[in-house]
Amino acid sequence: MRSIWKDTRLSVEHRPQGEGLTTKSITLGQLLNIVGGTLVRGKKTLLLSSANYGKHKYLRTKHLYFFSTKKSWTDQLDAIRRVGPRAVVIPSSVSATSIPLSSAVVRVKDPYLAFWRLAMWNWKQVAVKVIGITGSAGKSTTTEMVTAILSQKKSLVKTMNNLNTFTYLPSYLTRLSPKDEYLVLEMGMKSLNNIARQCRIVRPDIGVVTNVGEAHVGSLGSLDTIVRAKQELIDGMNSQGILWLNADNERSRKLSTRNYSGKVYMFGINNPAHIRAKNIEQRTNGIVFTACFGGRSVPIFIPTIGKHNVYNALAAIGIAISLGISIEQIRKGLALFKPPRMRMQILKGARDRWLINDAWNANPSAMVSGLKSFCEWGKSRPHVAVLGNMLELGHLTRSAHQQVGRVVAHLPLTQLITVGNYGRIISQSAIDKGMDPKRVFHYHSTASLFRHLKQLPAGAVVYFKASRKMHLEKVIRKMKSG
Repeated sequence: MRSIWKDTRLSVEHRPQGEGLTTKSITLGQLLNIVGGTLVRGKKTLLLSSANYGKHKYLRTKHLYFFSTKKSWTDQLDAIRRVGPRAVVIPSSVSATSIPLSSAVVRVKDPYLAFWRLAMWNWKQVAVKVIGITGSAGKSTTTEMVTAILSQKKSLVKTMNNLNTFTYLPSYLTRLSPKDEYLVLEMGMKSLNNIARQCRIVRPDIGVVTNVGEAHVGSLGSLDTIVRAKQELIDGMNSQGILWLNADNERSRKLSTRNYSGKVYMFGINNPAHIRAKNIEQRTNGIVFTACFGGRSVPIFIPTIGKHNVYNALAAIGIAISLGISIEQIRKGLALFKPPRMRMQILKGARDRWLINDAWNANPSAMVSGLKSFCEWGKSRPHVAVLGNMLELGHLTRSAHQQVGRVVAHLPLTQLITVGNYGRIISQSAIDKGMDPKRVFHYHSTASLFRHLKQLPAGAVVYFKASRKMHLEKVIRKMKSG
């Protein structure tokens, strides 16, 4: 296997530094030239910053606000009147008379198109290295790990709150300024061509596919189509870039690097890889393991639980090494990492209970991995798993839930509690495979589920996992308070 450490700096090709100002300090007159709008009200010398498209709940006085035709005009106008942004961009169908006189007004045919024009203009003014992170699971966690490492010494812009599709890309491009050195993008998709469209604009210098699994098979139709969707990152990368792939993920082997002229490296635990983890130990406060690369063995600590998070950490380490980051900075960054909300998030509940909130989303691979990790944590306490529907699995729905049930039957759980129509398939499958029916419970609603959970013994550890639309976080909030 080719050694990554024989490359001198693993440097990636820089974009030429553009000239001009960013959205941190452009004038209203410049904005008119960029977006092609008509000035309704305001001085062309007015300085603008911090563009905001349609997020009226987060509107600030300093913002240049772009009206969204997909959201309530009444709600947006209420926010505009309350906050008084410096300028507002409106479509031709909206009257400017209702906007406070303190705000400048620009009229355009399509505010979203205007926002994209501003984003593309700003993109040409900066020179950043782009890190593209995709995969069926682990995207958000890997993004946060990379950010924790890089942000110690460098300024960057990253994907926020799982807003990771093409629709949100201009929001990140408008946030970039000359002081930023990295753009860390979590690249999600709901259909084919979504990642490709992102790559056509930003051309990632460093890319990682965390894994390829069943997520979104319902909307994409098949696992082969999911592979094609992840392939879009590889095909859209900088030809002189660096790609990291999961050596242990079987479906990742279907990804083709035949036409990719950049460097390709692997991370893993079981199979040969450029970066491997060994001596993995789950502790109460996190995971310790040894990262092996380039003849070195480096102790690593990550404050989260789950073997799957070791893979995410390995991906983050690979990205950091590709950027020439020191081992000390990598170790410190991972130790400071905070798990994204609702991804293996450890919370303190009432009556000395611990709640593991892993309910952001779910697919069978992620659910099984999370369950196994959960059972390794706090072994002396009663372990209760709360599992709900896994959605967007299409024709795999029944078999996927049965698969989880078969695994659950052999885990050291005190109780299995399921909720939702598909959740019942999990509990029935677990019983069919030998789990004691007296330890299995099923509920149709979260209200009845909560009544059961309130009766759990003090000191119990409770794991929550389901698709986002199940809203298990509402149950978790109640469990925290009582």
